[in-house]
Amino acid sequence: MNDLKKLGDIKLSRVTFRASSSKQSDTVTQKDSTGYLTPRAVPSLKPPSGDGAQKTTDGRHSASSFSLKGLLAAQRLTRELKNRAALRRKSRGRMQHSNPITIIREQVHVNSANPACKFPNGQVKELISEFLATKLKNVSYNPSICSILTKDLCEDIKRLVRRVTPPRYKLICSMAIGSKDQEDITVTSQCLWDSYSDNVTTCNYENRTMFCVALVYAVYFE
Repeated sequence: MNDLKKLGDIKLSRVTFRASSSKQSDTVTQKDSTGYLTPRAVPSLKPPSGDGAQKTTDGRHSASSFSLKGLLAAQRLTRELKNRAALRRKSRGRMQHSNPITIIREQVHVNSANPACKFPNGQVKELISEFLATKLKNVSYNPSICSILTKDLCEDIKRLVRRVTPPRYKLICSMAIGSKDQEDITVTSQCLWDSYSDNVTTCNYENRTMFCVALVYAVYFE
């Protein structure tokens, strides 16, 4: 009976853990029914060492580096998108605040003629330049033939320009040919005409021995 009473009086033991200052192992004290504390060795948990620890640290470093690169790339992309949006807003604001374009038609004088199609000055100049370069490329200066040469070239130029000239225009061609060995000369012309409907085309050409200046007047008549 006494033994049974003793077994019935046994209480559950309570286990407490205490941190030990020793680096090799930790001890666990156990309190039994008698009230005495008995030390008990508990294996200490140490972090992995060697290659495993190095791999773990390398993985953490690589993950942190990848996350930093991604963050920087996202910041750059956000900055570029903001700059583009700001430029678009500025361009839209300029277009909205810009003054409307007013088309001013050329004023025609009361006494001026008003042709339906005006003389094509630029096209005529290109035709004359190509014509003189073809005709005078291999020609040397000779005073005895200059008078005949100028007449023939003027007639050819008038026929060439007539193909692109609108109707009701009269053409007048003038030409001067000189030697490059002598002193230079200046060719000028002056006339009274309608500045709105009439026009003039000037073209120059030079080779090794001579120069040529051609003028074509286009006078409109009603």
